Amino acid sequence: MIECTLMEMKKYSFTTSDDKRVKYGRYLNSLFNIPGYGKKYWVVGVNIDLDYDKYEKEDFTLEEIVRRCVEHLNTPPPRRYKRGRKRTIPKYGFFNSEPYRFYLKEEGDKKYIQALLLVENRKRRYFWGKGRTDIWKRRKKCKKSST
Repeated sequence: MIECTLMEMKKYSFTTSDDKRVKYGRYLNSLFNIPGYGKKYWVVGVNIDLDYDKYEKEDFTLEEIVRRCVEHLNTPPPRRYKRGRKRTIPKYGFFNSEPYRFYLKEEGDKKYIQALLLVENRKRRYFWGKGRTDIWKRRKKCKKSST
């Protein structure tokens, strides 16, 4: 596992408003060719903050770094009380172990990973927007009258 965090992002990145609200990713509403997309999985765009140079020196490929980072994000936090049998859930939900896409980005001297990850929850409070489900709705066909 590689320790990493999700970077904060504003709702609209192109505005300069003084909105203090930030979340850690956004649901994407594009159509993706993924089995179960819109029913079981939804795509979230995130920026992953980690010490990339450290892991690059250890001869990890970018794909290995992303997979191990997703593994770290999928680990649930330790429980405060050991009583109940309730299963603890990771903060951001369960991500699929295989990332859909990922890119290495640089801003100045800072390196981070921009990734599209598959998540099992349609609406989480840590991400902007909500997952798309209207792609599976069928249109009703109108019957023509024979008069």
